[in-house]
Amino acid sequence: MDNKASMESKANAVSRIVEIVTQTAQQQHPISLPDLIFHSKIPKPTYHRLVQQLDEEHFLSTDSRGNIYPGTELKRIALNIHSYNEKRACVQAILHGLSRRVDETCGIALPDGNEMVYHERIQTNWPLKIVLPLGMKPPIWTTASGKLFLSSLAKAQRNKLLNQLPLQRYAKNTQTNKISLEAEFKQIRQRQYSVDNEEFIDGLVAIAVPIYSSEGKFLASLFCHCPKTRKSLDDLLTFLPVLEQTRAKLQQYLTI
Repeated sequence: MDNKASMESKANAVSRIVEIVTQTAQQQHPISLPDLIFHSKIPKPTYHRLVQQLDEEHFLSTDSRGNIYPGTELKRIALNIHSYNEKRACVQAILHGLSRRVDETCGIALPDGNEMVYHERIQTNWPLKIVLPLGMKPPIWTTASGKLFLSSLAKAQRNKLLNQLPLQRYAKNTQTNKISLEAEFKQIRQRQYSVDNEEFIDGLVAIAVPIYSSEGKFLASLFCHCPKTRKSLDDLLTFLPVLEQTRAKLQQYLTI
């Protein structure tokens, strides 16, 4: 079997497992295996085999009558999702409070491998705004959050990463010199905040503070950005105490 056929086979198996689990989870009461099979296009022998595997892994369970219902692993996942949704609602409420006080867009960026990704964001209500979509991974040497992340790395790890990056110019103030960037990383570690002074997008300014775990591990950045025509970088920096207060509230929801 070639790689393409193998991938298609695996994708087909995953889709069948998802169908079985979804069918079972949607039932209000345990349901018989024949009833489940009747409403599925999965071949009967395959359905039996997959249900047996899911039962062995505790994603499904069988009662004394042979009826199928969600198992302990599936329930655990559901509880974790519920807990995540509750945490996310709390995080968004805190970010709403910060955005109202600063009157600008605020959010959280998380490390994703060697990049930072915008994870949560509360958009300002101003007609003029710069929208950076969730999931976006901007060049890490150009943004306040990215430079915070880089400053948290050991120097050898940071140098290895920077050597792999193109360090190209994106805006009029983009830093492309490694010596200058290293000097800025030292400043960021000392003052515990970072800035983007039109380094990623012309006309955009931003500030960010780090969020650490109880062990001192870098977890995320809390950022605020806006068009320079509305607030200068100096204007944003006056809100640093507000960001630091918000960071303390967010800490418990972002622990790993």
